Amino acid sequence: MDYQRYLITKTDFQGLLKHLLKEKIVDKILSGEEKRKHFAIIPKYVTDPAQIDEFPLSQLLVYGYSRTDSASNTLLHTKESLNNKIGVIGRACDVRAMVELDKKMQVNLENLFIVSFHDVGYIPNKYLTKYFKKNNIDDANIAHEWLTPSELILKMKKGKTVKIPLGKDVNIAVNCSRCIQKSHPLADFLIGTYTIFEKSEDYIITAQSARAKTIVDKLKWQDKLIDEKLNKQYEKEADEIIINCTTKREKELSEFLSNEDRFSLFVKCTGCGMCVKSCPVCFCTVCNLLEQVKAKTMDKVSFVMTRFSHVGDTCVECGRCESNCPVNLPLTSVFQSLRDKFKKERGYESGVSKTHKVLHLDVK
Repeated sequence: MDYQRYLITKTDFQGLLKHLLKEKIVDKILSGEEKRKHFAIIPKYVTDPAQIDEFPLSQLLVYGYSRTDSASNTLLHTKESLNNKIGVIGRACDVRAMVELDKKMQVNLENLFIVSFHDVGYIPNKYLTKYFKKNNIDDANIAHEWLTPSELILKMKKGKTVKIPLGKDVNIAVNCSRCIQKSHPLADFLIGTYTIFEKSEDYIITAQSARAKTIVDKLKWQDKLIDEKLNKQYEKEADEIIINCTTKREKELSEFLSNEDRFSLFVKCTGCGMCVKSCPVCFCTVCNLLEQVKAKTMDKVSFVMTRFSHVGDTCVECGRCESNCPVNLPLTSVFQSLRDKFKKERGYESGVSKTHKVLHLDVK
């Protein structure tokens, strides 16, 4: 095994977060709370270990934070990590964003203890309200959820299981279906549900850093170490997901780039600014581009095109811009094609390394 993996319960995970607070490894945990809907989680910092029992683990794994919020975006706007040690739980794209924000001195990586999801992706909130209403699913009765490459599985509080096939009505975010970086080496722990059967509410957690391994010893998780057979199944499933995402990415980006009229799609832009609000690497207090749109000194197509060049080299493929776009512009297709081009021609990938300069500053 390259890394040691452990089969843990939600209670074990809560114990990990409480340990971080009680041992002063962190000052705060970035948690979350429900906002009207079970699947609408808003960020919330927690300092009291007792509040950890409410940590919405399965919700964040399956749905992520609500609307424009994400773990990295919250760190950016609150600036909490500049003066406090923060335990943060988020996706691999969140970690990539933290790396870029550290370069811009908007977060301090040294103050972060990172638990990264190792997952399929997340389902945007916009799919769920309509589907649940249509199918008479009361989200208040959901006790636990899983997300596989093919279905969303809901365990209701009275024991009933609801299986929702992924497809037109409910699906993971477009960028997640094409994401080929489902984990990040700078995370202390990875946590996910690969290989976990639907009747189980367990998780598999991977200790990546030296301090993570020390914590495993302190928590006495040695008897939770998975065997070689399960580890191989885990790696096989993780690899298969990457292969499928790679195939989908190559096919869909090729189709997008071969469309000579692709940029005519962006005339639908309303200049609403949701892409800016969603972006974890846009850190200006006031967006000059949006101000120009409001003042009518810049048209909306120029706004979106300028934004591609403005943040294209720091995009970490979180996909929040497209998930939150009210007119469903193919924003991630542009950003992912740019990322592939930068990697091929300049050997540059944003958010991968703390020492890798931002491309527009790496001029010889």
